[in-house]
Amino acid sequence: IKPDPAAADGDQGVTPEGGYELIGVGRKTVTTAGARESLVAVATPAALVLITALSSNTGIVVVGNALVIALLATRQGTPLVAGESVTIQIDNLIKIFLDVTVSGEGVTFTYLGE
Repeated sequence: IKPDPAAADGDQGVTPEGGYELIGVGRKTVTTAGARESLVAVATPAALVLITALSSNTGIVVVGNALVIALLATRQGTPLVAGESVTIQIDNLIKIFLDVTVSGEGVTFTYLGE
């Protein structure tokens, strides 16, 4: 595996045999609890993403689509407590949304692309 010197900042373009050509990382916090936000600000092609709730979170992060809701009474999506992870196969990270029960909390993520 060789790093790609032309890879974008934060990306370590790699070309493992039979694997992915790109590995990228990021961090996302949701400004206001109850106000879902996309994982990324711009369309980001991917094949697989590992999303991990920040270890400093005190509440719940819920991962899902544009209908995700963190509020317990109407929760929709996959809830994660601090340190928990979920892996999702998806073609674009912009389709993933987060909601939180505590403002300012969030996730880190690592994604693979072709």
